[in-house]
Parts: sequence; C-alpha cells; structure tokens
Amino acid sequence: MLFDDIRRYADLAPDDSILEIGTGTGRATLHYAAWGNPLTAVEPAPAMADVARRNLAAFDNVDVRTSRFEDADLAPNSFGLVTCAQAWHWLDEATRVRRFADLLYAHGTAAIIANIQVCPPDNLAFWERAQDVYRKHTPGMEHQGPFRTPDDLPPHPLAESSFFEDLEQVGYAWHWTLGTDDYLALCATHSNKAALDADTRDRLLTGLGELIEAEFGGHVTEHHVAVAGLARRV
Repeated sequence: MLFDDIRRYADLAPDDSILEIGTGTGRATLHYAAWGNPLTAVEPAPAMADVARRNLAAFDNVDVRTSRFEDADLAPNSFGLVTCAQAWHWLDEATRVRRFADLLYAHGTAAIIANIQVCPPDNLAFWERAQDVYRKHTPGMEHQGPFRTPDDLPPHPLAESSFFEDLEQVGYAWHWTLGTDDYLALCATHSNKAALDADTRDRLLTGLGELIEAEFGGHVTEHHVAVAGLARRV
C-alpha cells in the first residue's frame, strides 16, 4: 500500500529514472524494480550491496552501486524519484536536503520512508517495565521521555525546505508479536546492543528475557507506523 501511494504521487513515465539511497539488502528496492523504470540503488556497505545484487538479479533495469550517498557519482537533474527507506537519519544532515533536490529534475518526487515505533496505551506496560532492566544493566540506555503514541508522528522531513512543495505524508499502522527468543534475537541486532561488550549484552538480554517470561506470557508486541514523506521538487 505504501509503495502504491508513492507510485501514485510520483506519476512516473516509463523512462523516468529512480534513485534509491541506502538500499540495504534490497527489500524496498524490489517494489521499485517491479515498476520497470531505470533504477540506480546506492548502498555503502559492500556486503549488503552484494546481497542486494543477488536479490535483484532478475531485474535488468536495476544498477546497484557500492557507495555512500554523499560520494556517489550521480548526475544532477536526472531522476524523477529520489527515495530512501530507513536511511534518512544516516545521511549528512547538512547536505541531504539540497542533494535530494539537486538530483531531481523539476517537479520530481522525493519519498522518505521511515518505520516509526509507537506505543498505544494498552501496550505500555512492557516498555515501562523493560526500562527497569535497562537501568539495572546498561544505565543511560533506557528510553528518555514519554513513549511516542500513534497520533504523535514526526513532522514531514522536508517541511522546512524551500526546495520542495506539495508535501504529503502517508502512513500505515502495523504490528507484530514475537516470542521471547525471537524478540531477544531482534534486540541483539540493534546497533546500541551490538556495541556492548558481550558480557553486558548477555546480561541485558537475559534480564529482558526473564521479564518477558515472568510477566508478559512469553511474548512482546511491537506497534509501528510505516510513513512516507512525499514532496515535489520546485
């Protein structure tokens, strides 16, 4: 649904080129590749780019390049759609808006996708109790401030830019429920957990697992809103 909204908004001609930034393994890229437009996908991590090439091998309209967005050799005014999914926050804050604008031709579309975790009131108990575990094992890593509610989404990332107009934001709520082991495996992939020394990480994950098993029936539900911030180049 989200990619259908992007396609509707962008209204690309068949030969309009697409640039995707921060391709990762190509999960979002698959949606764009299926449209048939020429597609350049930029991914800074060589291992991830290699996986994306394998995942996208069936599409001869896709060119996966290993490069940082800031360093990529890309012609200005050459794309009808410039997009990223879960990568905006990794891009250079001082240059990312202008570089998006420079790469788009007039009235081309910027689409910035983010997956925002939210916490409805009936889902709050686990997240509040989990902070006790963080405070015990990794002081300073606990959540700061109130948890984001479903009606408190971030503003459009291009709202303050004079390079873009016709701003639109679309979003779809979704959730999943994970058993203890699956949830802990997911936690272990988070960058702040991966940066911990092995002993501290094990103690934190063990503490979270014990909490889930003792108080929450052996499962955790995460709620998210998938959001696309859409805008047209002036």
